[in-house]
Parts: sequence; C-alpha cells; structure tokens
Amino acid sequence: MMQLPNISATFKKSLLLITLLFSQSLIWAQDKTVDVNLNLDKGGSDWYAEPWIMVVGAAVFIIIIVALVRGKSSN
Repeated sequence: MMQLPNISATFKKSLLLITLLFSQSLIWAQDKTVDVNLNLDKGGSDWYAEPWIMVVGAAVFIIIIVALVRGKSSN
C-alpha cells in the first residue's frame, strides 16, 4: 500500500516537469524580436500634399455649397 502514494508523487513531479517545459517553450517562442525596415521615401511628393491641390479642392467645395444654398433659397 505504500507504493500508491509513491506513484502519485512521481506522477505529480513528471506532470510538473512537463508543464514547466511547455511554459518555457511558450516563453522562448515569444522572445523573438521582429526587425521591420520600412522605406517610405519614394523620391517625390504625393499629389494630395501639394498646397495648390488643397486650394482648388476648397474652392470647388465652397462653390458646390454656395450653389446648393442658393438653389434652395430661390424656392
């Protein structure tokens, strides 16, 4: 009858060892660093970053708003 607790203790120790090895492998898997190198300089400016595009866009927007407001107020 004394062997049963002995087997239980051995089972607990081996289960603990397996659990520790598994958790250690998860920790090592998350330890890797990622090196990302993005080159965002395309050599030229984008069309929407130009100031004259913003001015033309704002002018068209104002003309559309004025046309909509005047069209509704004439009724």
